[in-house]
Amino acid sequence: MTYFVEHPLVPELPAGTVARFAVSEWRYGRGPVPGEPFDLLITKVRTTSARSYDGTWVWVDGHHVDCRPDHPPCQQALVSVAALRRTQTLGRQEVDGAAAR
Repeated sequence: MTYFVEHPLVPELPAGTVARFAVSEWRYGRGPVPGEPFDLLITKVRTTSARSYDGTWVWVDGHHVDCRPDHPPCQQALVSVAALRRTQTLGRQEVDGAAAR
């Protein structure tokens, strides 16, 4: 039995992608303020976590956009797969090193 299978509908955005999530596009998290939209400098999309949420939600790790990303990810959130697809489709801002201010 295989448990760690990639979910084909979840885009695996590259590390350094900055994504903006509206209030309705995220549920739980460490770092974002509940009830507010937030931007995330993505370090990893945990594509395998989508299996637990019927492919509609997925956990992502990253940093606050004003954070220096030279330490382990300080934010994570359960976000809408549709929001990640929108980020991938509309284009994304990729940053190298610290987030653009």
